[in-house]
Amino acid sequence: MTTALLPAGLASPRSMALYLCGTGFALWALIMVLRPDPGFAADGPWLAMFWALQIGIGIAVLHRVLHLMGRLPKLARWPAWLLIAVSGVVGSFLLAPVYWLIGETLMQQALGFPATTDDDDDLVAPLGFGLAAMLQEFSDIVGPVTAAWLLISWPRLYSQTSSLVAVPQAAAPMPAPLPPPSPAESASPEPPAWRAALPGELGNDLIAVSSELQYLRVWTVRGNALVLGSLQDVEDGEGAGGMRVHRSWWVSARHVRRIRRSGDAASCELSDGREVPVSRRRKAEVLARFGDGARYEIPAATPPPSAGLAQNKRFSPTWRDTGL
Repeated sequence: MTTALLPAGLASPRSMALYLCGTGFALWALIMVLRPDPGFAADGPWLAMFWALQIGIGIAVLHRVLHLMGRLPKLARWPAWLLIAVSGVVGSFLLAPVYWLIGETLMQQALGFPATTDDDDDLVAPLGFGLAAMLQEFSDIVGPVTAAWLLISWPRLYSQTSSLVAVPQAAAPMPAPLPPPSPAESASPEPPAWRAALPGELGNDLIAVSSELQYLRVWTVRGNALVLGSLQDVEDGEGAGGMRVHRSWWVSARHVRRIRRSGDAASCELSDGREVPVSRRRKAEVLARFGDGARYEIPAATPPPSAGLAQNKRFSPTWRDTGL
């Protein structure tokens, strides 16, 4: 599938629904031509209904699983191909009882279509609904379902807009109102390519950008997306609006809430709660820029007993009366 088939607004719910419906229909047509064995004998119209149910429910469940996984900050840092593959495995686990009910209960028991068996199946009694049947169904579908999901999600990996990967999120609550954007963060007449590739739903208020090979994972206050580009492009284009704190991370200066230090290691805590590592080579520069405006996670020293006594001597109204 070429990038030309993926318009820039594909991340909108309507465009996403149209894309998934189109790919689902293409997959259904391919299966109707290949006519794989569904496990029972039925006429063409019934088989068409069966495969439409399988594909429609499967795509809906897999898309929802991917959407929910992408909202988790730790999982959102995974490479896109790994996130899609894992969502295929998790979705297969959820689909196993649904597919079993469609095939065994609806098609065979309710509609009365006889099961197709081979020599090995004749020796094994069919399993009823239960854990063993679900595990058997999962082992049968996890490979084809995951492979089909990766195929459907191919544009998520290679589209320049990568808007299919975008998982819009609710804006995180800010601890305090943010200052107005700096001139470097203002929209320019001709934004750089990686900026232009961001879905419009994400806005322009950057929080952080990480490097994933030849791609950039861009986080804003509204969500995140994967676009084509390099951190050098971000560093050059954003200027004083932020800084590169690690070879794989750039952060917006407006969204650095504090610096955490543990021994020789340091990290930036951002306004959305994300923690970004600071490399040792850039640690001094990060502390020089954000040190005065950020709090350090250094435990306060316990005051010596004499300090408390001196304080009592100064402020206690009975100090002169006791003669101490």
